[in-house]
Formats: sequence, C-alpha cells, structure tokens
Amino acid sequence: MEQFYNQSLADTRFLAEQLAKSVQPGMVVVLDGPLGSGKTTFTQAFGKALGIRRAIKSPTYMIVKEYRYPAGRLVHIDAYRLEEGGADTIDFTSYLSEDTIILIEWAQFLEEYLPENHLKIQFIPQTAADERLFIASVEGDDAAIYQNVLDKWKEFINESRN
Repeated sequence: MEQFYNQSLADTRFLAEQLAKSVQPGMVVVLDGPLGSGKTTFTQAFGKALGIRRAIKSPTYMIVKEYRYPAGRLVHIDAYRLEEGGADTIDFTSYLSEDTIILIEWAQFLEEYLPENHLKIQFIPQTAADERLFIASVEGDDAAIYQNVLDKWKEFINESRN
C-alpha cells in the first residue's frame, strides 16, 4: 500500500500521468471515492498521458467509453448508474484483453465481475477544496505484477518531484 498526498488538481493530474507510465495493457485499475473527488480529472490526465487526443468525459450515462491510443485501448467505466443493478448488461469480461487498460469508477457495483487481481486507488478528499489523499493498494493473492506497477509509480513520482 502507498499513500500520496496532493494539494491541487495539477497534483492529481501529475499522479495520473505518472501512473500512465507504469500501468501496462491488460490491467484493471479501480478508482474509488465520493462524487467530486477527482476520479474523472485523474482519468482525463491518465488518458492524455497515454496519447489519447479525444476529450475524455465521464461516461456516467453511457456507463462505458472506449478510447484508442498508440499502444492499445483505454476503457473507462463509470458504474454509478448500476447501483440498482444491471451490471450483467455491460458484458464486463468482453473488455478484458491484453491490449486494454480498464479504469473503473464506482467498482463496488461491478464487484462480482472484477478480476481478483487489480490496482485500487482510493480518493479521499481533505479539508481544503482540491486536497486529496490517495491510497493505492494491490488487490488479489497473485498480484505481483500490480505490485511492480505500484512500485514503479512511486519511483516515477519521487524522481519527478526531485
């Protein structure tokens, strides 16, 4: 588990850019936090760092949006509207592939479909408006590859801040 504290939206974007350098296609990243905690801002910066030129918007009403980037595909899932059910209608497993990175907001509504191994990032708002505490953890029993991503992410952050 790693903790990252930031004080601004620029810091949130920075963390996302550094994660984009670390995550590999085929991985699932869960973004967990309340409404307005920065999950979509994070996703936008993450996608831009991958090389996506299209505007990345929250897929709240569409549930799933796909974006192509030079090395593959980014799938952004916002499962907020699945609170009342319907998770089986999005065919989650069809998005799992070796060339796809999946970012999921409100993953608790897709819990039974999530792969056992994934990276989870909690967005915890602090007292000031744009301050956040990010807690990143590796989920699953056989998640060494995700631990490597987490270690790389921390290394990239530390190198860039020095």
